[in-house]
Amino acid sequence: MKKFLIGTAFMALALASPASAATTIFFSDFETQSPGTTSGFTIVNTADVWTKEAGTDGIELQFGSTGGDPLGPNNRVKVELDSTSNSGMYYTFQNAGVFTLSFLFSPRPNVGSLSNLVELFLDGVKLGSYTGGPNGTTIWSQEVVGRFSAQTGHKLIFRAGGTSESLGGYLDNIKLEQVAAVPEPSTWMMMLFGFGLVGFSMRRRRKNSMRYSFA
Repeated sequence: MKKFLIGTAFMALALASPASAATTIFFSDFETQSPGTTSGFTIVNTADVWTKEAGTDGIELQFGSTGGDPLGPNNRVKVELDSTSNSGMYYTFQNAGVFTLSFLFSPRPNVGSLSNLVELFLDGVKLGSYTGGPNGTTIWSQEVVGRFSAQTGHKLIFRAGGTSESLGGYLDNIKLEQVAAVPEPSTWMMMLFGFGLVGFSMRRRRKNSMRYSFA
């Protein structure tokens, strides 16, 4: 029985161990939804792993040179998060963990910074704000969000802010990586239970050693 309890304790501790290497959860370049045209746009409810926020008109996908220079011949589709008005899109986490996020951002050409504002949230917590302009063309910057924790069911949200007039900042090449595991609440309970069992076992062993020493 004692061996079983100790084994259970160490199993709980193992479940709480961090992941050994970064794992890519998704990479969204939106190219699978390209219509093959050199310019134009469409507004959709879903794009790659992303879903439009309730109450917004959808995710605007722009093709090629619409609104500015494309990223390149094999990377022509980008998101604008001000479709017919300020809009947003979210990804729902499928598992708990510690994550990092990277993406490309560019202000829309010939539009001021108040229109280009894009904000990033983890549920209700703001992780970052991005804006710029006015610029004569697209100017892409690589944005990186360092380690943050999320639980299953949490939402990662990109949302347009500022002026709502159908002109907004661009997003592309969004990459989410898991860099460590975070136990679910039930696993934390197992881990705490495991620590308790290990401590109890060590305490009993120490008492037995003292008893035999003075016998």
